[in-house]
Amino acid sequence: MQKKLSLFDLISIGVGCIVGSGIFALLGVGIAFTGRGIVAALFLAMFLCVLQSISLPMLTNIFELDGGDYAINSLIVPKVISGANVGRDILFRAGSLAVGGLAIAQYLALLFPSLTDHSKAVALVVLALGSLCVFAGDKVAARVQNVMCIFMYAALVLFVFYGLTNMNPSAYAGEPFLIQGASGLVMATALMSYTCNGFQYVVNMGKAADKPTRNIPLAFCLSALVGAAIYALIGFAATHAFSYGDIAGKNLGDIAEMMMPSSLSKFFVIGGALFALGTSLVGALISAYRPLMACARDGWLPAVFNKTTKNGTPTYVLVLLFLLGAVPILLGLDLGDVATICLFPGAIVKIIVNLYALNVPKRFRKEWDSRTMRVSVNLYKVLLLISCGASVVLGVFYFISNNLKGIMIGVTVAVFVYGILCTKCGHIDIAAQKEYVENKPE
Repeated sequence: MQKKLSLFDLISIGVGCIVGSGIFALLGVGIAFTGRGIVAALFLAMFLCVLQSISLPMLTNIFELDGGDYAINSLIVPKVISGANVGRDILFRAGSLAVGGLAIAQYLALLFPSLTDHSKAVALVVLALGSLCVFAGDKVAARVQNVMCIFMYAALVLFVFYGLTNMNPSAYAGEPFLIQGASGLVMATALMSYTCNGFQYVVNMGKAADKPTRNIPLAFCLSALVGAAIYALIGFAATHAFSYGDIAGKNLGDIAEMMMPSSLSKFFVIGGALFALGTSLVGALISAYRPLMACARDGWLPAVFNKTTKNGTPTYVLVLLFLLGAVPILLGLDLGDVATICLFPGAIVKIIVNLYALNVPKRFRKEWDSRTMRVSVNLYKVLLLISCGASVVLGVFYFISNNLKGIMIGVTVAVFVYGILCTKCGHIDIAAQKEYVENKPE
């Protein structure tokens, strides 16, 4: 039996999923929309993402289930909505893995310019290596995360240090705080929310975590706090040393080369960018396979994806994840559009799930009464309604900022059609509904 994941392991996974592909690949794009206002966009995005997902730590404090947010959602919503959530999850996994692989390929090209014209092939190799790391098991992957996080923090400290010591108010004198006004803030917040969607992945660790009903909600909150602090420092350091025209649209590696000595900028690319992107990729894979295995167990995916090898390795579902991540890479989609297309259906599903979650205290009285997070019923419901409001705001932001609105709508419709077809044509048997029975007698 594998050793349980500690609170530190869970926080490392959460922070690793936050500080990764999004911030290193998309921060420059966000700066192009806001200039120095990127710090405000990052805080707003993190705040909205925490509000949007606030139900997860409360529900994981009530239910202890393998399969993460899928298992919890499938317990409280109708099958059709649960199926739509599965479709949304598959879409998001494909997008996040693709963004991670492509971002690493971009940074490798900074070190080895000859790779510039082979970004797709490099991204596929990176995705394969991340999958092999997870093949070794959760604890090994978590240890890899911990080591990479140490180097990542060291590199980011260097970036912040040189950004602050090179701070030059004359470089941006006369430039407005929000270079494109409120519309730019909306665009950047939508984009940066992709970089903030990571702390909630710890929910997917389920029974692999030590004291899950305590440590998972705690890791959820602490990961978001650590991620917000790191982002604020990075955003401030990146935008206060040079003029808007010098850094808009550039990634952090390019900015690091402008402010650091050559040897240190290379360390930043390796220890900061590549390791941060690596933690994001590995963290995404670790947190992804359990929900998909649960989906296969319940009938939403072919049963083969719930099988493991003799040593317990989830080979089939990891191969599926590799293929899902490979599709956007091979299609050559824009990273920004991939991000918002993946997030828009999730905002809609989250609203529906939260509305059904309002009745959890009544439907599962025994589990509610035994919770350790002592939140009153009224406060619980208020927080869920606030979460719905945050999802509406983010959904509007995603729609406004995307260049492929027709595809976004089509994909969202397809997610719900997937749920309907699976419910009508498949054999769906939700395991979570057997483990927890509504109003189960004492």
